[in-house]
Amino acid sequence: HARRGMAEGGSAEGELEPLRLRRLRGEGFFEVPAADRLGRCRSVKEFEKLNRIGEGTYGIVYRARDTLTDETVALKKVRMDNEKDGMPISSLREITLLLQLQHPNIVELKEVVVGNHLESIFLVMGYCEQDLASLLENMQTPFSEAQVKCIILQVLKGLQYLHENYIIHRDLKVSNLLMTDKGCVKIADFGLARTYGMPPKP
Repeated sequence: HARRGMAEGGSAEGELEPLRLRRLRGEGFFEVPAADRLGRCRSVKEFEKLNRIGEGTYGIVYRARDTLTDETVALKKVRMDNEKDGMPISSLREITLLLQLQHPNIVELKEVVVGNHLESIFLVMGYCEQDLASLLENMQTPFSEAQVKCIILQVLKGLQYLHENYIIHRDLKVSNLLMTDKGCVKIADFGLARTYGMPPKP
């Protein structure tokens, strides 16, 4: 029971703490009913932003530190400046797909956290030190043949996993291929990805 209480809001009695969000239209806040909540959603305040590492069509990305675990993560702020109807479909699609995927060559979505405003949503993702586009622009000497083979093999493994799960990326390019400091390549940015075909029922 204590464990359940912590998962649902941190109360020793298992009761949810009040959750108030700022209204999208008009002034003031509103309280989210307990029946509409599933567990505890962490606040972006629990992450220390270290520096801005990128900006794309769908949002700004920061390198950040999780203050609870001391882990370095990528914090992607969902761009909602011009959205009148809530979260963009591209971001919903990316979240939905990444939550289903788990592979060494696919970027990891750890969780979704919120800011002070209802329209302030952040994706917490596994941190990669660089993307291949920036690496290719700044490297002194080109990749060796063995290095190219290693990179391509990892990309193909990631694509094979996606296709086996009936997902096509549709935006594969070097800027969407991330690399860790250990040389692990990860496919990222699933805003344009789609499911396809008729997956067999389990």
